Amino acid sequence: MFLSEASVKRPIAMSACIIMLTLLGLNSARKLGLELMPKIDVPYITVITAYPGATPEEIETDIAKRIEDAVVTVDGLKHVTSSSMENVCQTLLEFYLDVDVDIAATDVREKLDLIQADFPEDVEDPIIQKFDINAVPIVNLALAGDLPIDEIYDYADNTLRDRITTIQGVADVQLVGGAQREVHIRLDRQKLAARGLSSMDVVRTIQQGIRTIPSGNLRDGGTEYSVKFDADYEDIEDIGELEIANIDGQRSRIKDIGTVVMATEEMRQQASIAGRPCVAIRVVKKSDANAVQVVHAVRAAMTDLERFLPGGLELVWVADDGGFIEALNNSAWINVIQGILLTSLVLFLFLYNIRSLLVVGITMPLTIIIGLFFMDLSNLTLNVSSMIAIGLSVGILVTNSIVVLEAIIKRFSRTGNARDAARLGTSEATVAVLASVGTNVVVLFPLVMMHSMIGLFIKALAITMLIMTAVSLFVSFTLTPLLCSILLVPPKKNSRSLLLRMERGWNLGFNGLIRWYRALLEFNERHRLAAVVVLLIVAGLFLLSLSVAGRLGTSMVTDSDQGKLFVKLEFPTEYDLAKTTQRVKEAESRLRDVPELKHTLTTIGKVEGTVGQTSEGVHLAQLLLKFSERDERNLTMESIISEVRSRFADYPGAITTVNIPPIIGGQSSDVELEIIGEEYDTLDGLALKVGDLVAPFEGVRDIDTTVRTGKPELRILPRREVLSDRKIPAIEVGMNLRANLEGVTAGTFKKDARNYDIVVKLQEETGKDQVDAFLLPGEPGRPVLLNTLASVEEGRSPVLLTRKDKRRVSKLYANLGPGLPLGTAVDRISETIDAEGDFPPQYDYQFGGRYEVMAEGLEGLAEAGIISIVLVVLMLAAILESFKQPALILVTLPLALIGTFLGLFWTGNSLGIFEIMSIVMMIGIVVNNAILIVDQFNVHVREGVPRHKAMIEAACERFRPVVMITIAAVLGMLPLAFGRGIGAEMRNGAGITMLGGILSSGVLTLLVLPILYDFFTSKKSKSR
Repeated sequence: MFLSEASVKRPIAMSACIIMLTLLGLNSARKLGLELMPKIDVPYITVITAYPGATPEEIETDIAKRIEDAVVTVDGLKHVTSSSMENVCQTLLEFYLDVDVDIAATDVREKLDLIQADFPEDVEDPIIQKFDINAVPIVNLALAGDLPIDEIYDYADNTLRDRITTIQGVADVQLVGGAQREVHIRLDRQKLAARGLSSMDVVRTIQQGIRTIPSGNLRDGGTEYSVKFDADYEDIEDIGELEIANIDGQRSRIKDIGTVVMATEEMRQQASIAGRPCVAIRVVKKSDANAVQVVHAVRAAMTDLERFLPGGLELVWVADDGGFIEALNNSAWINVIQGILLTSLVLFLFLYNIRSLLVVGITMPLTIIIGLFFMDLSNLTLNVSSMIAIGLSVGILVTNSIVVLEAIIKRFSRTGNARDAARLGTSEATVAVLASVGTNVVVLFPLVMMHSMIGLFIKALAITMLIMTAVSLFVSFTLTPLLCSILLVPPKKNSRSLLLRMERGWNLGFNGLIRWYRALLEFNERHRLAAVVVLLIVAGLFLLSLSVAGRLGTSMVTDSDQGKLFVKLEFPTEYDLAKTTQRVKEAESRLRDVPELKHTLTTIGKVEGTVGQTSEGVHLAQLLLKFSERDERNLTMESIISEVRSRFADYPGAITTVNIPPIIGGQSSDVELEIIGEEYDTLDGLALKVGDLVAPFEGVRDIDTTVRTGKPELRILPRREVLSDRKIPAIEVGMNLRANLEGVTAGTFKKDARNYDIVVKLQEETGKDQVDAFLLPGEPGRPVLLNTLASVEEGRSPVLLTRKDKRRVSKLYANLGPGLPLGTAVDRISETIDAEGDFPPQYDYQFGGRYEVMAEGLEGLAEAGIISIVLVVLMLAAILESFKQPALILVTLPLALIGTFLGLFWTGNSLGIFEIMSIVMMIGIVVNNAILIVDQFNVHVREGVPRHKAMIEAACERFRPVVMITIAAVLGMLPLAFGRGIGAEMRNGAGITMLGGILSSGVLTLLVLPILYDFFTSKKSKSR
């Protein structure tokens, strides 16, 4: 091998190269971003269209359908989902993964520009947002104090927001719990009607009377003057002097019919921290910013922010993701270090050579450090996916070093020449190492090419593994022989050192084990019945593992304990903000003494929804509960969830949902069943029926549907004949009604470099009977009652209308207990619906949300697994120059599945995305032991040894490295599989999968491979 030759012959040059790469790796380690998730472009676009005062039915007809019709022609669109709520329409566009989301956003914007003129007059411009999984809120703050909430919000909006957004890496600051300041013109109903005026008259007066108009430029004697018409007011009190009407010399001014005050827009959201009113502040980082650095920067800026706070205000740090990400990263690195130490311990146990141990102790860490440099070049970050890859690599990468090191030491023990042993030993191990690395690499390419949402997360893991494997190969052929040529020295003759005595004792015992192993192989060869019994036992274990696999179930990714919980409260739709606030205070009082609770941040009116969406309404509330970190408390998050649920067991009049926030943000339920049809009444009935069918299922909890009692509504129907006789347009009545209640923005008041909307509305009164008594303009001094121009009907309006792919949808949501995998739950629900659902024609159901993502991911992983097996066979055929031997080597795959499935079953895990991915990766790893044996077998065959004897000799000669590799890999993955640090839940399943598979494959390959070769090779060929 030219690399090992060059390393031994030119050690200084190769050392300089290794040192250079190490320094680059250390520099990259300092700069690599720390994130929760890898950098990916999730193809989601959200279109938010506000229509103030509109009901969900109006929004569905006037906005949702029009947007759907426009965007459905955009290339690459996969799903379009519309949620029509009071005042707003949220349209979520999901594209296929090969679509450039930037181009898609431009196409969507162009489509919406074409239909914007078709929207009702008061619809605001649609807001188009790309969902970026890395541009998420990472810090939750609360601004509380003794000042009125409008002043607190105004300070947060206009001062605090500006200071936080200037921090490097911060993209935006979101506020919940207040309202923008406005200038309100509050009209007196009686005075307005007595003058024969309406709210819209005041609106038109302001529109025509308050404005600055740039008029151009003029020149005079070489001097240029800019001319503007300035009809703005400097003080809000002066607005009251604006004249509305002048009839027969009788002037009517605004101050005659109302008052002008500085106020806020209608409060539709509130927030509180530990029961105190506050403004909730969510700091959003830029997509390419280092999350941990941004959190540290915001925390560092807290001192200055608090120093400039007005008296009586307090800025509370509620929760952040930076601490969790940093702890997760540190926990993963601790597992890596533990794996390296355990692996080194195994090598020492087999070699009893401090110098060879030093070789491994240097090469393994340097492999990872150099790998970090290439990760930086590949624009990767340290996140959940890449840290799982590094953790898995500890047990895998040692394989190459062990094979090379074992070959070098074996030759060194015979010759005593370190340079020749390093050069020739590495050359002897080249084929085995290349085969091992080749199989490891080829299984990663299908994972990199997966076209699914899960594939985006796995891609970072697979690329990291590719990098670490390639670096490991380079280090094994360069640094390992280089260090061996320098460090290895022959033992002193007649030495009686403790290490030598321990080595001799260990070798004596291990050689006895090898002799026992040889006797077993020879016995099996002579006694076919015994060999058959062994194969039947292994086949029985395999069938048992398949049976167990059927009961494991499939799932997504294990939720990680971030020390946070969301409690979502949904009250009756007729609740107003004050009633909801009162009920929320009751909820907060139930949680005050929950163990380990540090902060409770409550928001009313706006709650987290699924990815890229929120839910709004004054009857909705959300409690963010921040607990001590996992390593600071004895209680598990599952026990805390049970405690929180028990506190709300007898909480009346509310739908309560307790969720662990998923790692991609927002709130989502484990199960999301979509019932599709045409009529909402039928859909709602089916959703309720399915909910009743699912309720008895063990492990299914928090069952909820989108079915809600409608919000009370007053519908004003014009009397068209009366309006025609009085020559009053129907729209005039509607606009006056809107101005009376919601208010109409008529102009802008400017002061101190700030703009304030001027809103015209009636002085607020309570009671629904006031609508009938609204006075509309008639003849001077003779106003007309609304009920003479229109009739008032009471009814109910839906609070949420959902559409998906241009069809109406009702949904059922549910969460799952820890013992019920998602795939199993979906299968049970599907079977029940098919048996007892009795869906009418034209009505169907499907599962969306997590299950849809999981199903696509599992399909992609199955495809990747099949491709990987084919690639491994072809790789082995190319290296071994045989199509028969790869088929024999592939027997290691079912042997690995025995340990994988049984290990997952015994530890209570299911087949999640990372677990199945680990199985695919394992295809290229577990064949390594068989490769070592077959490669040595081919060496003996070329030497003329009879084939049956060659196989036994190869198995016995490779027994030691196979055992070393297996134990080292198992111990290297032990911390990954059973670590209990922060974020370890997401890594444990992958570690257990690999550990069990490598262990069972390593042990059983030594038994099964020689037996199978003996069975499927003719006696004639064996004797050759």
